[in-house]
Amino acid sequence: MRFEHPNFLFALLLLVVPILLHLFSFRRYKTFYFSSIYFLKNIQEETKKVRKIKHLFVLISRLLVFTSLIFAFAQPYIPISGLGKNTHSVLAIYLDNSFSMSSIGANGNLLSESKEQARKIIGNASASTQVLLVTNALSGIEQKICTKSDALNRVDKIQFSSLSHPLSEVIQWMEETVDENIPSSYTKQFVVLSDFQKNQSDLTTIRLAKSIYFYPIQLVPEQKSNVSIDSIWFNTPNFKTRINNELNIQLSNHGNDEVSNLELEYSVNETKRTVFVNIPKQSSKEIILNYSDLSVGEKIGHVHINDKNVHFDDDFYFTYTVAPHANVLLIQGEDADNKIAKTYKLDSYYRITETRSTSFLPETTIDKQLIVVNGVNELNDGITDALLKFTQNGGSVLLFPGTKIHFPSWNSLLHKLRLPTISAISTSKLNLTSIAYSDPFFQGIFDKKPEKINFPVVQKIYQTRSNISSIPILSLQNGLPLFVRNNNNYLFTSALDSSFSAFTSNALFPSCLLRSAELSQQKSELYLTIGSNNRFSWNAPSSSDDLFHIQGQGVDFIPTVEKIDQQTYISLLHPSINQSLRQGVYRVGNSDISKALPLNYSRKESSISFYSKEEITRHLTAEKFPRLYYKSIELGDQNLHIELEKPFEYWRIFLLLSLFFLLLEMALLKFLR
Repeated sequence: MRFEHPNFLFALLLLVVPILLHLFSFRRYKTFYFSSIYFLKNIQEETKKVRKIKHLFVLISRLLVFTSLIFAFAQPYIPISGLGKNTHSVLAIYLDNSFSMSSIGANGNLLSESKEQARKIIGNASASTQVLLVTNALSGIEQKICTKSDALNRVDKIQFSSLSHPLSEVIQWMEETVDENIPSSYTKQFVVLSDFQKNQSDLTTIRLAKSIYFYPIQLVPEQKSNVSIDSIWFNTPNFKTRINNELNIQLSNHGNDEVSNLELEYSVNETKRTVFVNIPKQSSKEIILNYSDLSVGEKIGHVHINDKNVHFDDDFYFTYTVAPHANVLLIQGEDADNKIAKTYKLDSYYRITETRSTSFLPETTIDKQLIVVNGVNELNDGITDALLKFTQNGGSVLLFPGTKIHFPSWNSLLHKLRLPTISAISTSKLNLTSIAYSDPFFQGIFDKKPEKINFPVVQKIYQTRSNISSIPILSLQNGLPLFVRNNNNYLFTSALDSSFSAFTSNALFPSCLLRSAELSQQKSELYLTIGSNNRFSWNAPSSSDDLFHIQGQGVDFIPTVEKIDQQTYISLLHPSINQSLRQGVYRVGNSDISKALPLNYSRKESSISFYSKEEITRHLTAEKFPRLYYKSIELGDQNLHIELEKPFEYWRIFLLLSLFFLLLEMALLKFLR
């Protein structure tokens, strides 16, 4: 046993005072004269022994009172085995500052409560203790071992972070850092201050040396409720003015109670609206909002809900662009059909550029979204290379072969586009019988599956060798595909000549043309998730060589720019960048052009499912961690006493004992008269 304040033990010398008072009585006696002292002498002889016993009991109880008080002030404790006052030690503290720690406790959010506990733990450590303070940043700065005063200053500066790591990864990082910087002779103590959220605390995979003292300290929120905006998307493939936009918003109620009349506000430039929604407990709900864009240009959207508990996932930002027109390039071959150009010219939204296959130049593909190969029999190397680069940069290709195609040149392109290769012509007269209604290509074209439809007849078709990556959209009665796609690249397996089919006279023909053009629009991402997106494509043309900048929310930095096959990509995946980013809308660009860049936090911290004490102790068993000391902080228990170097203290026991002996002394004085 050790004492926190051993100097108080010198007060035990004062116990000699009541002993001396007991042995030497300084009371003055008066003399009384009686005619006969016979009866008084008898009384004195009968009570002398009882009086001595009574005084002895009172003395013992009084000595125990003072002894207990002295021991209580000296604060006795039993230290951890091997950890004493003169032993070198390192204290590694992981303070979970992920967004799940923004849940409300009795005295503010859980991060504030954990910072207060961290201050107490560091403050109570010995002066020679080395401290490793770790958050979810896991940065180079946090690898430095610091003193108590430096650690306390760093605790005050800790803020919420969008970064989060599995608990096993953090503990492994801490152990490696300590092993690299601290001698093996030091006593090592690891403290984890976290809410132990289930989707981040992978307790079963935690590995730790058995010589390390492990202190998992769980902070429990007062209310376990949260509503989050998970994602948004649009049903329309591209955006035009004065057409209906269906904005889909997915909300999730992570609590155990139904949420009623939740206020949801959304705005898209000039459009602003508020709705109220109800969400059942432990479920998700999709909200569809309809509106129209009245002008072209860049649109900035924002969705907000008024949630009462966790707030980082109450906002969602997105952007998109309403283009004034779409550019389509027609490569006309020997068997070109003029109905393709006529179809696109019916809609002023599409701007058509026509070129002959014999005079094709790669420069004509610039600023185009869709290239239609119309009745070309032989594809030269220039066309093939240009089409491949065009698709690699996000463009779409729609292929209509001629009547007498050159199979090697066509199959070379089809193989690289991962579309079915073609061979000899089949002359079997067949009907179109199958339409992939569930495919995204036909989404919005058919409100419901039509009971009767006039299918075209196909007299001739090129036989195909299937490719596992391609999806048949239209199929004939013998199972051969008539129209197939791979991503946004399309192949029609028959020529448009009337001797091959009557497809150009069917209503499906203009529908397929217009739908291919709609899906070909190079759309930027509606939003990016901080810490999850490696890079995003930059589709806007720029003639300036100035460096790109990302500005907004109080930051201004230069991102990493990559160019692959004439396509520009901007990277955000860097720990130092992600740590400084906040949710919101930024501007990205150079002196030539700039665009809006919406960034949102990841929603993986939205879940409020936490491990219970029983689950934690079941996973973190004494067999795996023989030096395990689990504690929990509930309802803002700021009186929780956590002493790492002296976990077994007895000053409270001695204080209660002193009170007991004082009451015993009073009882003896009263009842033993």
